[in-house]
Amino acid sequence: MLKIISDGGIVMWPLIICSITSLTCIIERILYWKRIYWHHKFSIDSSINISNQTREIHINYLKKNISFPLANVLLMMSRKEYFDDKHFDLILSTSIRRVAPEIRKFNSVFSTIISVSPLLGLLGTILGLINSFAFLSIGKAGFNAEKVTGGISEALVSTATGLIIAIFTLIFANYFKSLANKEFSFIHNCVLEYKTAKQLKI
Repeated sequence: MLKIISDGGIVMWPLIICSITSLTCIIERILYWKRIYWHHKFSIDSSINISNQTREIHINYLKKNISFPLANVLLMMSRKEYFDDKHFDLILSTSIRRVAPEIRKFNSVFSTIISVSPLLGLLGTILGLINSFAFLSIGKAGFNAEKVTGGISEALVSTATGLIIAIFTLIFANYFKSLANKEFSFIHNCVLEYKTAKQLKI
């Protein structure tokens, strides 16, 4: 591992930072989505059952589960002024937008890493080739063969590392985007079901 870092040159250090950042964000998102899908046990049925109780019990139940997007949206929509059917779609979209940043968390970080990592790899390639050509001189190439091949190695290692990081991050970023879209659809459908059940007096 240390040899690979050494062979890749100075560009390997920002690439390592990118890889650690990407991995940390990916782990956080995996744990987040695992928690969300486990807690889809907080389903529309649970909320409807609780809402048969007093309004205060219903609100307290939603507040207890406020860390989950669906409960958060239902809590925002359960305010008295939001019960107007005329403004239902507007209030629903506004409520969903308020939970969107948490659902889409780290999207910009992933996009940055996906864009920057290959560019850093390309920079490493250029620096490696510059080093190789610097040691190449007519009639003396034999004396500097090790340094010449070292420069080429630096160029190849940094490029490969940048591409690996970008591809790895891209796969997970797209997966998390698909989960986010499914979550938005889930929330929308649940709220419509909630409205149809007339548990919210919209």
